Amino acid sequence: MPDYLRGDIAKLANINKETLRYYEDLGIISLPSRSESGYRLYSEAVLSQLAFINNAKSCGFTLKEIKKALKKSESRLINLNDFIVAIDKKTNKIHAEIAKKEQTLKMLAGLKTNLQAAERHPDIHSTLRILNMED
Repeated sequence: MPDYLRGDIAKLANINKETLRYYEDLGIISLPSRSESGYRLYSEAVLSQLAFINNAKSCGFTLKEIKKALKKSESRLINLNDFIVAIDKKTNKIHAEIAKKEQTLKMLAGLKTNLQAAERHPDIHSTLRILNMED
């Protein structure tokens, strides 16, 4: 298996070289070996880890969650069911965020409607007064 220099593996994984170092500092990728001249040498396994990390991030998982999963997997303390439960939790969290955003959209639409109404609600007059926008 070939070893990759930092710039090479960063390019292959489509990440920044500093991100690679950050992942090392966080302990979410395996530490590289060193060449005789001191260059970091990354294995094919690290390339696989980076692909997993990028995919997990794309699915909305945080680096903290990713690190936790990777640490558990090293000790074989995670199984398929645990992974499915984590996916369900993330899915539920996203649904809750969407519901909250939809509620915010409704509130904004209502505010806009009230601002454009001929007969404004008294609270709208108060808001406009606070913002120095009262007609």
